[in-house]
Amino acid sequence: MTLFLTFAYGLIFGSFLNVLIYRLPRGENIAYPPSHCTSCNTKLKPRDLIPVFSFLFLGGKCRYCGEKIHWCYPVTEIVNALGWMTIIYYYGLSARGVAGCFLFSLALVIGQIDLEHYLIPDSLVITLLAGGVVYHFFSQEMGILNRILGLAVGFAIPFLLAVVSRGGMGGGDIKLTAAMGFWLGFPGVFYALFVGALVGSITGILLIALKRKKRRDPIPFGPFLVLGFLVIFFFRDQFVQWYWNLF
Repeated sequence: MTLFLTFAYGLIFGSFLNVLIYRLPRGENIAYPPSHCTSCNTKLKPRDLIPVFSFLFLGGKCRYCGEKIHWCYPVTEIVNALGWMTIIYYYGLSARGVAGCFLFSLALVIGQIDLEHYLIPDSLVITLLAGGVVYHFFSQEMGILNRILGLAVGFAIPFLLAVVSRGGMGGGDIKLTAAMGFWLGFPGVFYALFVGALVGSITGILLIALKRKKRRDPIPFGPFLVLGFLVIFFFRDQFVQWYWNLF
């Protein structure tokens, strides 16, 4: 029953994530106006807002103007629900389990916004950092000095890379990595950066090889940063063992 309720709440919260993903990069208020069709601006009724099911019943089109609804909406809801269910299955309703769900959802929002708009809103970084402060008081994983060191290193490394590369990393990436550093401490933030850079580099090479991107085309780094963040948060011990076995 717990997993079923977790999945259901994950779907509902996933619908709210869609609001954040659409409105935050456009500078819109996330509470007002109420949910509406982005094409005809018609206010949506409760029957139009049932996660996933409304999309299926409407055939992926707006009830009022017939405009197609982007498939990303139901996918975000399903992915969020599956992520929450998996996390609670392994960690239960513990501090780590709740924090994991929070981080997973926030990573979905940050990744999608940066992927589409090449932007990481400050409000999301502040939310991530504030969540880390709250989590610290419910977790005995590491001391506050280690977290502050992680924040400092998380800021310093990408900042230096940005200076050396003359803009190779954006300000949003730097602030995001700093907030990640508070969660992961040191050397956790270093491992997260390593994973993000490795996956990002491989993805960039593949995109260039497939002629989807040119060498000088920008590639958003945010999705890879949050991926590295989640990998180290959930699989830190396994990653550390694999990492040092390489040497």
